[in-house]
Amino acid sequence: MTWRSVVVPRFGAPDVLRVDVGEVPRPGPGELRVRVLAAGVAPADVQMRAGQYPGRIPPPPFVPGWDVAGIVDAVGPDVSGQWTGQAVVALVLRGGHTSHVCMPSGSVVPLPEGTDVPTAACLPLNYLTAHELVHQVARVRRGERVLVDGAPGGVGTALLDVAGRAGARTVGAASGDDRAIVTGYGADFVDRTDVAAFDAGFDPVGAGRHAAALRKGGRLVTCGFLGVLRDPHPRRSAARQLAQLRLRSLRPDGRRAVFYRLGVAARCDPARLHRTLTTLVADLAAGQLRPPPSVRFPLDEAAEAHRHVTSRTRGKVLLLP
Repeated sequence: MTWRSVVVPRFGAPDVLRVDVGEVPRPGPGELRVRVLAAGVAPADVQMRAGQYPGRIPPPPFVPGWDVAGIVDAVGPDVSGQWTGQAVVALVLRGGHTSHVCMPSGSVVPLPEGTDVPTAACLPLNYLTAHELVHQVARVRRGERVLVDGAPGGVGTALLDVAGRAGARTVGAASGDDRAIVTGYGADFVDRTDVAAFDAGFDPVGAGRHAAALRKGGRLVTCGFLGVLRDPHPRRSAARQLAQLRLRSLRPDGRRAVFYRLGVAARCDPARLHRTLTTLVADLAAGQLRPPPSVRFPLDEAAEAHRHVTSRTRGKVLLLP
C-alpha cells in the first residue's frame, strides 16, 4: 500500500510543493495510523512553505499540516484493535498533509457515528483555538461585547460561534461582501469601528486595527498574522506587530494585549487541549456548533489550496487525500 504526502522541499512560492509517494508507515508502540480523509490548510502552512512563518519553522524537506480527520486503519502492537475503523480527529501540528499519518493513540479524539468526517476537520485548529481564546485567555463573560476581526475566516467564524454560545454580544469586522457570513452567526456587522465599546477583541489577522475599540480594562487577543500573507516582508511586519502588541500592554488604562500560540499550548498542556477537543466533538455531534462550508482541494492541488488561502479568507480550506 502506498502513501502520498505534500512536501515542502525548499522555501518558496506555492509551486515548490510536490507530492511524494512511498510505503505506508507502520504504527509503532503506543501509536495508531490514520487514513486521512481531510486535512486543514492554514495560513501558518502558507507562511511555513514560504519560509516566512513568525515562529519556529522546520527545515525542508517537511510535510506541513496542523490538523486531520480520518479513519484509523492500523494500530501498534500494544494498542487495542477496537480503534480500527474508528473515525477520529487530531491536532498534529505538522505532517497532516498526507494520506496516512501515525500518531500516539492518546492524541486522537473519536468521532460519534454519523459525524461528517471532513466537517469535523475544522475542530482541531479553528475551534480549538477559538475555545482557548474565549474561555482560557480572554475569559469572556455572558453579556460582554466582543469584537472579532477577520470574522469570515476559519478562526473568525469559530470565534463568532464559540463566543456567541458563551453568551457574548458578538460583532464581526469584515468587508461588505461578507456581511451575510457575519450576521449568519447572530453577530452584528461592522467594516470599521472607532468607538471604545468592547470588552474583548480577537484578532486572527494580526493587524491590531481595532485596538482602540476596547473599553478601559478590555482584552485584545491576537492569534495569527493572516494580514501579512501578501506582505513583501512578512516576518519583519509580524515582528513589528508583536512589538506594537507589547506596547499596548503598557497602557495605564487597564487594557491588555496578548499573543496566543496554539502550538505552544499543545506542547505545554496537551491533556487539557485533548479534553477540550473531546468536548467540541460532542458539541458538533449534538448540533451545537455551526462550522461554515469548507473549500476542498485534492491533495495533488495543494499549491492551488495555498494560493486560495492567500487570496481568500473565508471558512476552512481542506485537502482531501
